[in-house]
Amino acid sequence: MTMLGYKIIGEGEKKVIILHELMGDHRNYDSSVFYFDKKNFSYIFIDLRGYGLSKNIKGEYNCEEASNDVKNLLLKLDIKEYFLVAHSMSTMIAQKIALIDKRVKKLLLISPLSAAGIKMKESAKNKLLEEMEENKGKIEEIVDSSSERYNQTWRDYRIKLAYESSTLEARVGYMKMYLNTDFLEEASENIDIPIKIIIGDYDFPVFSMNQVKKSFSKYKDVQIEECKESGHYAMLETPVLFASKLETLLKS
Repeated sequence: MTMLGYKIIGEGEKKVIILHELMGDHRNYDSSVFYFDKKNFSYIFIDLRGYGLSKNIKGEYNCEEASNDVKNLLLKLDIKEYFLVAHSMSTMIAQKIALIDKRVKKLLLISPLSAAGIKMKESAKNKLLEEMEENKGKIEEIVDSSSERYNQTWRDYRIKLAYESSTLEARVGYMKMYLNTDFLEEASENIDIPIKIIIGDYDFPVFSMNQVKKSFSKYKDVQIEECKESGHYAMLETPVLFASKLETLLKS
Protein backbone atom coordinates (compact mmCIF):
# COMPACT_ATOMS: atom_id res chain seq x y z
CA MET A 1 0.00 0.00 0.00
CA THR A 2 1.32 3.44 -0.97
CA MET A 3 1.96 5.79 1.95
CA LEU A 4 2.14 9.52 1.27
CA GLY A 5 4.80 11.74 2.80
CA TYR A 6 3.75 14.03 5.64
CA LYS A 7 4.96 16.12 8.56
CA ILE A 8 3.35 16.93 11.90
CA ILE A 9 3.50 20.24 13.78
CA GLY A 10 1.88 20.82 17.17
CA GLU A 11 1.00 18.67 20.15
CA GLY A 12 -2.74 19.27 20.57
CA GLU A 13 -5.26 16.44 20.83
CA LYS A 14 -7.41 17.80 17.98
CA LYS A 15 -6.06 16.74 14.58
CA VAL A 16 -6.04 19.03 11.53
CA ILE A 17 -5.16 17.50 8.16
CA ILE A 18 -3.86 20.02 5.61
CA LEU A 19 -3.63 19.51 1.83
CA HIS A 20 -1.89 21.72 -0.76
CA GLU A 21 -2.74 23.14 -4.19
CA LEU A 22 -1.54 22.61 -7.76
CA MET A 23 1.54 24.86 -7.66
CA GLY A 24 2.92 24.17 -4.19
CA ASP A 25 3.29 21.59 -1.44
CA HIS A 26 3.29 21.63 2.39
CA ARG A 27 5.72 24.57 2.26
CA ASN A 28 2.88 26.84 1.14
CA TYR A 29 1.90 27.02 4.81
CA ASP A 30 5.36 27.73 6.24
CA SER A 31 4.68 31.43 6.78
CA SER A 32 1.41 30.75 8.61
CA VAL A 33 2.61 27.91 10.86
CA PHE A 34 4.21 30.41 13.24
CA TYR A 35 0.72 31.65 14.16
CA PHE A 36 -1.13 28.33 14.36
CA ASP A 37 -2.54 27.22 17.71
CA LYS A 38 -0.12 24.35 18.30
CA LYS A 39 -1.18 23.81 21.91
CA ASN A 40 -4.74 22.72 21.17
CA PHE A 41 -4.23 21.30 17.68
CA SER A 42 -1.81 18.99 15.85
CA TYR A 43 -1.40 19.81 12.16
CA ILE A 44 -0.58 17.03 9.71
CA PHE A 45 0.62 18.37 6.35
CA ILE A 46 0.23 15.76 3.60
CA ASP A 47 1.85 15.90 0.16
CA LEU A 48 -0.04 14.17 -2.64
CA ARG A 49 1.63 11.87 -5.17
CA GLY A 50 4.17 13.76 -7.22
CA TYR A 51 4.49 16.58 -4.67
CA GLY A 52 6.92 17.53 -1.92
CA LEU A 53 7.57 14.65 0.47
CA SER A 54 5.71 12.34 -1.96
CA LYS A 55 7.42 13.63 -5.09
CA ASN A 56 8.89 10.24 -5.99
CA ILE A 57 5.51 8.47 -5.81
CA LYS A 58 3.91 8.06 -9.22
CA GLY A 59 0.22 7.52 -9.83
CA GLU A 60 -2.88 8.35 -11.82
CA TYR A 61 -3.19 11.76 -10.10
CA ASN A 62 -6.95 11.73 -9.87
CA CYS A 63 -9.53 12.49 -7.20
CA GLU A 64 -10.32 8.89 -6.27
CA GLU A 65 -6.68 7.85 -5.94
CA ALA A 66 -5.72 10.93 -3.89
CA SER A 67 -8.67 10.62 -1.50
CA ASN A 68 -7.93 6.95 -0.86
CA ASP A 69 -4.23 7.73 -0.35
CA VAL A 70 -5.08 10.27 2.35
CA LYS A 71 -7.61 7.98 4.01
CA ASN A 72 -5.13 5.08 4.09
CA LEU A 73 -2.41 7.25 5.62
CA LEU A 74 -4.73 8.47 8.36
CA LEU A 75 -5.80 4.89 9.11
CA LYS A 76 -2.12 3.99 9.49
CA LEU A 77 -1.64 6.95 11.84
CA ASP A 78 -4.66 5.73 13.85
CA ILE A 79 -6.43 9.08 13.77
CA LYS A 80 -9.97 8.74 15.09
CA GLU A 81 -11.43 12.04 13.89
CA TYR A 82 -10.09 15.17 12.24
CA PHE A 83 -10.68 18.52 10.62
CA LEU A 84 -9.74 18.64 6.93
CA VAL A 85 -8.17 21.76 5.39
CA ALA A 86 -7.60 22.00 1.63
CA HIS A 87 -6.57 24.70 -0.84
CA SER A 88 -7.77 25.23 -4.42
CA MET A 89 -7.11 21.99 -6.37
CA SER A 90 -7.22 19.81 -3.26
CA THR A 91 -10.61 21.14 -2.19
CA MET A 92 -12.15 18.70 -4.67
CA ILE A 93 -10.11 15.89 -3.11
CA ALA A 94 -11.21 16.98 0.36
CA GLN A 95 -14.85 16.70 -0.66
CA LYS A 96 -14.25 13.19 -1.97
CA ILE A 97 -12.53 12.27 1.32
CA ALA A 98 -15.57 13.54 3.24
CA LEU A 99 -17.69 11.12 1.21
CA ILE A 100 -15.55 8.05 1.92
CA ASP A 101 -14.31 8.77 5.46
CA LYS A 102 -16.80 9.52 8.21
CA ARG A 103 -14.00 10.57 10.59
CA VAL A 104 -13.97 14.04 9.00
CA LYS A 105 -15.63 16.49 11.41
CA LYS A 106 -15.49 19.63 9.29
CA LEU A 107 -14.21 20.80 5.90
CA LEU A 108 -12.21 24.03 5.73
CA LEU A 109 -11.75 24.99 2.09
CA ILE A 110 -9.49 27.81 0.89
CA SER A 111 -10.21 29.35 -2.54
CA PRO A 112 -12.29 26.27 -3.31
CA LEU A 113 -13.75 24.51 -6.30
CA SER A 114 -17.03 22.71 -5.91
CA ALA A 115 -17.17 19.03 -6.77
CA ALA A 116 -18.20 20.08 -10.29
CA GLY A 117 -14.63 21.21 -11.01
CA ILE A 118 -13.99 23.85 -13.67
CA LYS A 119 -16.10 23.92 -16.83
CA MET A 120 -14.40 25.03 -20.04
CA LYS A 121 -15.02 24.63 -23.75
CA GLU A 122 -13.23 21.59 -25.11
CA SER A 123 -10.94 23.72 -27.27
CA ALA A 124 -9.91 25.91 -24.31
CA LYS A 125 -9.38 22.86 -22.12
CA ASN A 126 -7.16 21.18 -24.70
CA LYS A 127 -5.14 24.36 -25.18
CA LEU A 128 -4.58 24.74 -21.43
CA LEU A 129 -3.47 21.12 -21.02
CA GLU A 130 -1.18 21.38 -24.03
CA GLU A 131 0.48 24.47 -22.54
CA MET A 132 0.90 22.69 -19.20
CA GLU A 133 2.40 19.61 -20.85
CA GLU A 134 4.84 21.68 -22.89
CA ASN A 135 5.99 23.30 -19.64
CA LYS A 136 6.93 26.51 -21.42
CA GLY A 137 5.92 29.49 -19.36
CA LYS A 138 2.43 28.50 -18.18
CA ILE A 139 3.46 28.61 -14.52
CA GLU A 140 4.99 32.04 -15.04
CA GLU A 141 1.78 33.22 -16.72
CA ILE A 142 -0.39 31.98 -13.84
CA VAL A 143 1.88 33.56 -11.23
CA ASP A 144 1.95 36.88 -13.08
CA SER A 145 -1.83 37.00 -13.43
CA SER A 146 -2.31 36.29 -9.71
CA SER A 147 0.42 38.67 -8.53
CA GLU A 148 -0.27 42.03 -10.14
CA ARG A 149 0.01 43.82 -6.77
CA TYR A 150 3.34 42.24 -5.87
CA ASN A 151 6.99 42.76 -6.76
CA GLN A 152 9.30 40.59 -8.82
CA THR A 153 10.88 39.04 -5.71
CA TRP A 154 7.51 37.53 -4.78
CA ARG A 155 6.90 36.34 -8.34
CA ASP A 156 10.32 34.72 -8.53
CA TYR A 157 9.65 32.94 -5.23
CA ARG A 158 6.25 31.62 -6.34
CA ILE A 159 7.61 30.41 -9.68
CA LYS A 160 10.56 28.66 -8.03
CA LEU A 161 8.30 26.98 -5.46
CA ALA A 162 5.89 25.81 -8.15
CA TYR A 163 8.64 24.11 -10.15
CA GLU A 164 10.40 22.64 -7.12
CA SER A 165 7.27 21.33 -5.40
CA SER A 166 6.07 18.82 -7.97
CA THR A 167 6.72 16.82 -11.10
CA LEU A 168 5.34 17.95 -14.44
CA GLU A 169 3.44 14.67 -14.70
CA ALA A 170 1.64 15.33 -11.40
CA ARG A 171 0.75 18.94 -12.25
CA VAL A 172 -0.75 17.93 -15.58
CA GLY A 173 -2.56 14.98 -14.00
CA TYR A 174 -4.25 17.05 -11.31
CA MET A 175 -5.07 19.77 -13.83
CA LYS A 176 -6.92 17.11 -15.85
CA MET A 177 -8.66 16.08 -12.63
CA TYR A 178 -10.39 19.39 -12.02
CA LEU A 179 -11.13 19.97 -15.69
CA ASN A 180 -12.76 16.55 -16.17
CA THR A 181 -14.18 15.51 -12.78
CA ASP A 182 -17.74 16.20 -11.66
CA PHE A 183 -19.40 14.61 -8.63
CA LEU A 184 -21.41 17.66 -7.55
CA GLU A 185 -24.71 15.86 -7.06
CA GLU A 186 -23.11 13.18 -4.89
CA ALA A 187 -21.19 15.72 -2.82
CA SER A 188 -24.01 18.22 -2.31
CA GLU A 189 -26.48 15.49 -1.34
CA ASN A 190 -24.24 13.44 0.93
CA ILE A 191 -21.78 15.78 2.67
CA ASP A 192 -23.53 16.47 5.97
CA ILE A 193 -20.68 18.06 7.91
CA PRO A 194 -20.09 21.86 8.07
CA ILE A 195 -18.14 23.42 5.20
CA LYS A 196 -16.17 26.54 6.13
CA ILE A 197 -14.69 28.53 3.24
CA ILE A 198 -11.96 31.18 3.11
CA ILE A 199 -11.66 33.33 -0.01
CA GLY A 200 -9.39 36.24 -0.94
CA ASP A 201 -10.73 39.52 -2.26
CA TYR A 202 -7.96 39.68 -4.87
CA ASP A 203 -8.30 36.10 -6.09
CA PHE A 204 -9.18 35.02 -9.64
CA PRO A 205 -12.83 35.70 -10.65
CA VAL A 206 -13.69 31.98 -10.45
CA PHE A 207 -12.90 32.14 -6.70
CA SER A 208 -14.80 35.38 -6.01
CA MET A 209 -17.51 35.63 -3.34
CA ASN A 210 -20.36 35.60 -5.88
CA GLN A 211 -18.94 32.68 -7.82
CA VAL A 212 -18.16 30.59 -4.72
CA LYS A 213 -21.65 31.24 -3.33
CA LYS A 214 -23.10 30.07 -6.62
CA SER A 215 -20.82 27.03 -6.87
CA PHE A 216 -21.69 25.87 -3.34
CA SER A 217 -25.38 26.82 -3.41
CA LYS A 218 -26.51 23.18 -3.42
CA TYR A 219 -24.52 22.21 -0.31
CA LYS A 220 -26.24 21.96 3.06
CA ASP A 221 -24.08 23.84 5.59
CA VAL A 222 -21.71 26.45 4.15
CA GLN A 223 -20.09 29.52 5.74
CA ILE A 224 -17.80 31.85 3.75
CA GLU A 225 -15.14 34.12 5.27
CA GLU A 226 -13.07 36.71 3.41
CA CYS A 227 -9.38 37.53 3.70
CA LYS A 228 -9.69 41.12 2.56
CA GLU A 229 -6.04 41.66 1.62
CA SER A 230 -5.19 38.32 0.03
CA GLY A 231 -5.42 36.81 -3.42
CA HIS A 232 -5.22 33.11 -4.19
CA TYR A 233 -2.58 32.36 -1.54
CA ALA A 234 -4.02 33.61 1.75
CA MET A 235 -1.63 31.45 3.78
CA LEU A 236 1.37 33.09 2.07
CA GLU A 237 0.07 36.60 1.44
CA THR A 238 -1.61 37.31 4.79
CA PRO A 239 -0.27 34.63 7.18
CA VAL A 240 -1.38 36.19 10.49
CA LEU A 241 -4.89 36.90 9.21
CA PHE A 242 -5.14 33.48 7.58
CA ALA A 243 -4.02 31.65 10.72
CA SER A 244 -6.48 33.66 12.80
CA LYS A 245 -9.42 32.96 10.49
CA LEU A 246 -8.50 29.28 10.29
CA GLU A 247 -8.37 29.03 14.08
CA THR A 248 -11.73 30.75 14.41
CA LEU A 249 -13.32 28.37 11.94
CA LEU A 250 -11.75 25.33 13.60
CA LYS A 251 -13.17 26.38 16.96
CA SER A 252 -16.57 27.62 15.76
